[in-house]
Amino acid sequence: MRRLTRPEGEPKRSPIKQYVVGLGLGSVGAVYGAIALLTRHTFLPGLKGGNSTVSGAHGAALAAAYLVGGLFLICRFFLHPRCRSERSRAQVYLVENVLLTLLIASLAYVLWQVGAVG
Repeated sequence: MRRLTRPEGEPKRSPIKQYVVGLGLGSVGAVYGAIALLTRHTFLPGLKGGNSTVSGAHGAALAAAYLVGGLFLICRFFLHPRCRSERSRAQVYLVENVLLTLLIASLAYVLWQVGAVG
């Protein structure tokens, strides 16, 4: 049996990262974010007062963060390693950066508005 070798400089791919983190956890986060975005009610652990549900505009922003975070995991751990050409890898990298920026912005908005920070 012949062993396949990967090209020089290409990182080793872990199936656990690709399928469990990238496809599994990313899909769960994205689906939960989409459902929570429709209902405008979502869960934020660690809130003061024992109520961990965020609703209204803040709930929609947190749901968007869950959705964007899930999409980021899918892009980073599932799609990125599958890119063969430099052009497609650069496009996925750009999408990853946009998603990460949106994730940070929406989480910062929710945490400042809900009062968990500051």
